[in-house]
Amino acid sequence: MRSASVSKSLYVSLAAALLAGSLSLPVRADEITTVRTTTVTNDSINVPVVTLSPGGSYVVVDPVTGVMKGVYDPLRGLVGSTVAPGFVVVDNTSNRVVATFDGGGRVIALTSAPAYDSLVVSIDARRAELERMIANGRTANNFGDVTAQALREELASIAAQESAYRVSGRPLNYEEALSLANRLNALGDRVVPYMRGVTVTPLIGSRFVTSSGNLVIVDELSARNMRMQRRVDDEYAAGRLSNDHVARLKSQLNEVSSLQTKYTRNGKLKDSNTRTIVTKLDKVQTTMDRNIADINSKRSRIGIKVN
Repeated sequence: MRSASVSKSLYVSLAAALLAGSLSLPVRADEITTVRTTTVTNDSINVPVVTLSPGGSYVVVDPVTGVMKGVYDPLRGLVGSTVAPGFVVVDNTSNRVVATFDGGGRVIALTSAPAYDSLVVSIDARRAELERMIANGRTANNFGDVTAQALREELASIAAQESAYRVSGRPLNYEEALSLANRLNALGDRVVPYMRGVTVTPLIGSRFVTSSGNLVIVDELSARNMRMQRRVDDEYAAGRLSNDHVARLKSQLNEVSSLQTKYTRNGKLKDSNTRTIVTKLDKVQTTMDRNIADINSKRSRIGIKVN
């Protein structure tokens, strides 16, 4: 019988998480209770259930906090606890979010569940907040026109995605809301570094990322690696990294990911190995910052506006 051993904080490499599908997440003692409501009153009894493989490996996660609630057995339910609407089922073989629960505890597709009012309100508020931050950042000359335009285009793309979801006049479903929240998280990761002293709370757990169009969940170190990879692309697009910089930084980040995979045993990473990975990521971050500063200095000397 699988037990509460899943409650130990675990770390899984990005390669293992996305390719081998080995998932490990921490359970915290100070779990956050999140109240979710929806104004949709459709009878969930008419919603078809999702049949999970009896031999599959699944866990239940609260996507808002990122906290794992436990192992989910398709025959016996959530081991040692009870499910709640809004929790999601993650397939350990792929790390994909594959289902959620209705009010009766039945496993249903995310597309069959309406988005919760609190999440929808948070999505709309975050879009407005990021729009203000981009405008204020440009006014304060925290970045230039090229960066501002790129950030505005991504925000407009997210707004267009939401409009497309709502084109038929129906409310957002849970899958659509999670997708929008994930994209806004990613955009926030790009905007916040320019805003001195500003922080934002992720709309959904920071371990949730999009891979090949699917919502998946990875460990903290892998999520950081992915965010750094994304920043390399963004800085290159803004002209603050050269082709050589990008090649070296991407190579270093891939080496860190491979090393994390090598160190991982049975889904676990020793504390000493975790510190090694963190140190290596810190070094890559320092190199990236230095490369960006060098490019900005050169551009300033020859009269090119520094974004």
